[in-house]
Amino acid sequence: MPRLILLALAAVIIWYCWRHLKSRAPQERKRLLWLWGSALLVLITLLLVATGRMHWIGIAIAGLLALTQSMARWLPRILPLAALLGRKMGPSTLRTQGLTVTFNFASGDAEGEIFTGPHAGKTLSGLSESQLREQMAYFQANDRQSALLLQAYLIKRGVGGFSQSRPDSNQALDGNLTAEEAWQILGIEPGSDREVIIKAHKRLIQKLHPDRGGNEYLAAKVNAARDKLLG
Repeated sequence: MPRLILLALAAVIIWYCWRHLKSRAPQERKRLLWLWGSALLVLITLLLVATGRMHWIGIAIAGLLALTQSMARWLPRILPLAALLGRKMGPSTLRTQGLTVTFNFASGDAEGEIFTGPHAGKTLSGLSESQLREQMAYFQANDRQSALLLQAYLIKRGVGGFSQSRPDSNQALDGNLTAEEAWQILGIEPGSDREVIIKAHKRLIQKLHPDRGGNEYLAAKVNAARDKLLG
């Protein structure tokens, strides 16, 4: 008699589950099948253990199967996040009419090349402090954008006499930032998605924000790059 009651109860449960599945979307059905299958496996395991009919090896196998089912359900959601967190960002490259400078904030290095002025064609690391000051004087007289960028480099390099001045928005940003330049400033590949752009901006601005001892000009450029790419 108890067996008949259990069979009838099982039939009712199966009928109810079938009706419930039919009313759900295909994707929802798959999720429910995984969930119910795992629950059924655990229930059967507990019953066999309680009646002394399952060896410890069987318990381990059942547990492994349940763990595998859970991983199969959550892994597709975890992998994109892991890929995003593990993606490496490249150095930031800023260009003006007079020079280009690449800042590697991971290592703290910076390098650049001069296009105009008394030391055109030379690299920044190859110039002495007096030559850098001479180049700065030229940019201050002829190219405001290049002067601001060179100032950021000199502060990064630790050359004395260059303060963290606060250029206004019209001086700091020329308004002609292209998408290609924005990708280079943020140090990410062209076509990267919104999450990558936001993460790259956050990584840089944490190092450059004026409130944290960063550089005004570079922080303004990083913000402009983000705004350009996010529209």
